[in-house]
Amino acid sequence: MADPAQLLRAWQHAIRELAEAGASVASTPAGAAGDLLRPLQHEAELLEQVLQRQLEFERELLGRAVAPLQAAQELVDQATETWRGQATSFRAASKTFGQLAGLMDQQAHLLERAAAAMRDPLAMFRSTGDDVLADDEKATRKSKKASDESR
Repeated sequence: MADPAQLLRAWQHAIRELAEAGASVASTPAGAAGDLLRPLQHEAELLEQVLQRQLEFERELLGRAVAPLQAAQELVDQATETWRGQATSFRAASKTFGQLAGLMDQQAHLLERAAAAMRDPLAMFRSTGDDVLADDEKATRKSKKASDESR
């Protein structure tokens, strides 16, 4: 479909050519050619108004048809920005959770070492106590033996 503005220009050009041809035929502007051209010029003006209104109508119609699409596009753009922001936040949270997991591993390791340190002295006391008991038994045997021998 041709653009209404182009149609209007073509119509105006044709009317001008008619006016020029009519002016060359008629000897005076108030003659028959002038009478013939006035209705054509009026018709050209009316056609220009009609085409102008048509153009405005099409622009408004297109604007109304495209408005919901533009609104949807804006919503999609906003949603995209929101998703990207959330992704960034989740990356930061992921790093933080990784650091927290590392700290918890360190705490568990320290607690294991503390438990081992608590077990070792008990084991040492037990082994020392066993040695002491064994030494006491030896000493008791020696003293019994010595007392038996002195008798």
